[in-house]
Amino acid sequence: MRKVYKNIFGEVISKSNAVKLDEYHLYYYESDSDILKEIEFINDDSIYNINYFLSEGDNEEEVLNYLKEKSDFFDIEKRESADGFIISTNKLYSLSVDEQPLISKTVFKADDPENFICSQVIDNETQAPQLEKTVKCWYTTDENGEKYAAVECSYQEDGKLELAIAKTADPDNEQNWEHYEYETFQELQEQCPVDISYYKTAVLLPKEAYQDHES
Repeated sequence: MRKVYKNIFGEVISKSNAVKLDEYHLYYYESDSDILKEIEFINDDSIYNINYFLSEGDNEEEVLNYLKEKSDFFDIEKRESADGFIISTNKLYSLSVDEQPLISKTVFKADDPENFICSQVIDNETQAPQLEKTVKCWYTTDENGEKYAAVECSYQEDGKLELAIAKTADPDNEQNWEHYEYETFQELQEQCPVDISYYKTAVLLPKEAYQDHES
């Protein structure tokens, strides 16, 4: 593993400078590559959080035991690709509270890995999504060319749209945002230049990705 020390602003620093700081981050990369495996968040010489990025060849049980020896609080992330989309599964452990993790799935477009389009919380026992905790975002750009979440959606227990908040009329003024429900979704669709039927229900992936993901 190759170690890289960074300050809290993400700037690379030397180990000797890092240990002088109250807080710094230690990045572990696979040897001779830029593949990030682990980030340790360190405060007063103690690790208070770890992000671990699971690779295809990793044994998750071994990784879990390895992380338990280092910290009570850590996150294991696994990323998959599905026909132009990235699915990130996160297991967030807080061992001082519960041995079981909080599991979530987040979907990004492959060409925009910074902005999620869907986030779901997964039930630990059934491994099924808790649909009423799903959040989806549809993005466009403002007059300055900055991308923002123009429509934010929440859902009911049965997966139907509960509320879609459209900000396009006036992104910075909440009083002018428009609200739509499942029954009035078509009115929102008519205002959008692309098909947004994906946002009508809490389904994880757009329909074009399912065949690739399930095959």
